[in-house]
Amino acid sequence: MSAAIETSGQVYKKISQEVGRILDNLTKPVTDTALKKANDQARLQLESFQTRLNEAIESLSANAEWETFTIAFYGETNAGKSTVIEALRILLKEESKLARQDAFRKFQQQHNLSPEILENNDRLLKDNETRTEALSRAIAELRGSYAAREAELEKELSRLSTFIEDQKKHWSAIRRLIALYILSPAQKQQQQLRKRQLALDAEMSQATQPLTSQQAECDRERQTIIELRARVENQLGELNALADGEIIGTGLSDFTLDATLYPFEAHGQRFALLDIPGIEGKESKVLEQIKRAVEKAHAVFYVTSKATAPQKGDEENPGTLEKIKSHLNAQTEVWTLFNKRVTNAMSLNKPLVNEDEAQSIKDLNEKMREQLGENYRDTLVVSAMPGFLSVAEHLVPGGSYIKSRDKFLKSFTREQLLEKTGVAELARVLTQQLVTDSKDKITRSNTQKTRVVLDDIAAQVTTLQQDTYAGLASQFSDKKDSAHKQLDLALKSLYQRLIDRADEGISQFRNQAREQVYQAIDGDISTDRFKSELESAISREHGKLEKSLPEALKKELERFQLEISDIIEQFQQHAHEILDTFASLQKHQFSSEFPLTIDIDNGIKVSGLLASLAGGALLFWNPAGWLILAPALASLAFAAYKAVRSFFSSNYKMSQQKQSADKNLSNVAAHMNGAILEGIEKAFPELKKKIAELKVMLEAPVQQVSSINEILTQAAAALRLLSNEIDFSGAK
Repeated sequence: MSAAIETSGQVYKKISQEVGRILDNLTKPVTDTALKKANDQARLQLESFQTRLNEAIESLSANAEWETFTIAFYGETNAGKSTVIEALRILLKEESKLARQDAFRKFQQQHNLSPEILENNDRLLKDNETRTEALSRAIAELRGSYAAREAELEKELSRLSTFIEDQKKHWSAIRRLIALYILSPAQKQQQQLRKRQLALDAEMSQATQPLTSQQAECDRERQTIIELRARVENQLGELNALADGEIIGTGLSDFTLDATLYPFEAHGQRFALLDIPGIEGKESKVLEQIKRAVEKAHAVFYVTSKATAPQKGDEENPGTLEKIKSHLNAQTEVWTLFNKRVTNAMSLNKPLVNEDEAQSIKDLNEKMREQLGENYRDTLVVSAMPGFLSVAEHLVPGGSYIKSRDKFLKSFTREQLLEKTGVAELARVLTQQLVTDSKDKITRSNTQKTRVVLDDIAAQVTTLQQDTYAGLASQFSDKKDSAHKQLDLALKSLYQRLIDRADEGISQFRNQAREQVYQAIDGDISTDRFKSELESAISREHGKLEKSLPEALKKELERFQLEISDIIEQFQQHAHEILDTFASLQKHQFSSEFPLTIDIDNGIKVSGLLASLAGGALLFWNPAGWLILAPALASLAFAAYKAVRSFFSSNYKMSQQKQSADKNLSNVAAHMNGAILEGIEKAFPELKKKIAELKVMLEAPVQQVSSINEILTQAAAALRLLSNEIDFSGAK
């Protein structure tokens, strides 16, 4: 197909139409039953492939990008894809990044979120804490001094109370009565001490009151500062959403769940960077996002934080290498981006990769090239986080990014840091190498993806054809050929056994007749009597033969019937076993999407044919109809010239009679043999015809499989031819 097509949308429509035309032409209507069944099954299987191909083409049509050269950042979870993209957004002044930076500045100015304000807030809170601690200590010291005086009073009160209680024990009743109105000296002293205790409490309260008032004021000030701090923290949270680095992950798996596109323009070239979710997290959550993104992309950076080659998996759990091949095999340009993690400035005083890492990267390139072929390019090395910090200016005051940035900027200028981290080189590759001739690259990329879809479906058709139907056709054909040979051998064996049974019957006929004639000759009979005895013996034994020979031949036919039945049943059994084996293999490969419904028994009506073998169709060859005795008797011959001598010698006569009997019995036997052989020869064409019918029936399943095999072969070839002929030169 040469697709000089006006719009990109028509490209995919034309391909789907062409695929439909190809597959329809492969399964034209036929009248032969076996071929019709083969056509029907082939059509079902091809329709399944066509459905899958159309789904893939529709997905490409929905996701393919024809205007903007798109570069996807794809790879392991937490490998630093978003960090690299964020650095490039800032460095290359991506439009949405500039808008967010402007919003950052306005919000920061509106709420006066300068580092000085935060520092002043921290200083006020610290000063408040210092004053509060000093007041607490002063109050404690003052209360401590009063506590000593209070303890002395309490001690004196305790002593007086004990003394008064001892006095009361010795008082008389009168003295007790007087005590109700007149206090003792000790009681008066106790009363004075209690007054002094109350005065001491009032004095302490008055002395600490200024300090506690100041402490309460400090508490109020601290609450105000804390509330201000909380309000600032909330504002800083809002500011953080606008800050540089908002797309960078937190280290948690699956931070990026959606593919996000960032448009750029550099050196007059429009392009876009596409941030794709990681392929090693909960991939089921993002698989569709990954698929759509790689269909949109025209070039891909596989981002990894390890210099080693991606690991293989197994059938149950595909490894990173299998995922890369599965996701990226349609891409025309794939790079590896090794993100070397660097946490301190000292590490940047030497090359980003050491000798061991360089060798590992060489191995990585070889493995990637093995998987992706000539579409794989090379590995670039960056240290994404320091590179991001070198260009990040809109950061939340007091945040971790600012602290990390300041550490690096103590050792290097921003320009030096950008170069040493490889981010500057990556930007140059993007803007000066990767996006050049972007229109042609877009066309090549979209063409390649479409061709890969076609080639993939063609490969699946070929796999089904080679791994299933080619093997089925070969093994079915072998079993069919074997069955044909066995049928021929059985027919040949039957022919020989029929001849043998006829020979045995005729031999018995001759021996029995000879024995009877010889017995009569030994009685010295006349020539006329000899003739009569010979004819009688021949007639008697002929009658016996007419009864025994059909039964013998019938048994051979029945044996033949069983042999043929066994051959057919064995063929069918082997065919079913072969079919079951391939069905099991196919189920493993194709998840039972292509059921094998070969009708092995179709047309093999063994019972009817076998009945005709032993029935009326062949019973016309009944030997009773062949063994007409009259010609044999008419051909009996006797030597008359020896009769005179026989008259004088009885022994000679008997010898002559026996010779004559032997000769005539041999002639009669030869006549019978000829008649039976002629009858068998006349009957065998009908028998051969029935065997030929069986052979044709055995051909039916072989023909089905071979026809499907041929249709699938042609389908795969046609799809590959279509893939090779695709020309998008006219697509816009």
